[in-house]
Amino acid sequence: MRRLVTTFWWVFSGVPLLLLIGLYGVYSHGMERQHRHEVVRHGVQTTARVVKSSGIESVLVTWTNLGGRSQTADAWTGKPFARLARAGQDVAIKYVPESTLEPVILSEAAERDRVNEWCIARDAWVALTMTIICAVIASIVLTGNSRARA
Repeated sequence: MRRLVTTFWWVFSGVPLLLLIGLYGVYSHGMERQHRHEVVRHGVQTTARVVKSSGIESVLVTWTNLGGRSQTADAWTGKPFARLARAGQDVAIKYVPESTLEPVILSEAAERDRVNEWCIARDAWVALTMTIICAVIASIVLTGNSRARA
């Protein structure tokens, strides 16, 4: 009996949790794509210098803004670029002055679009699958409860 209760607890809490994770993935990749397109459309182009690789898909870059002040921020990249980037390497970027949006490395924009499209599609399928599973479980539980009452 205890094993049955534990199994149902994981099903009833785990499946909706996976649904939320899938929806969060769709949202976060969608926002990254939207921010990148805003920066490319409205940003100022300049040359930045790579400081270091700051993650699996990001590098830390520094540049001088229009006011002559030095700025440093993380920029999303493809995995190969982040892995192979050298400190001191010059890259063309666009950034939006007086904004919290991350700068965009122009040579990596198409790769990030490709990654975001794939992740959005994958996360949407996960969310759809979890929704179907939640509906099936709910119908089984509701059908089982009505049969028990009859």
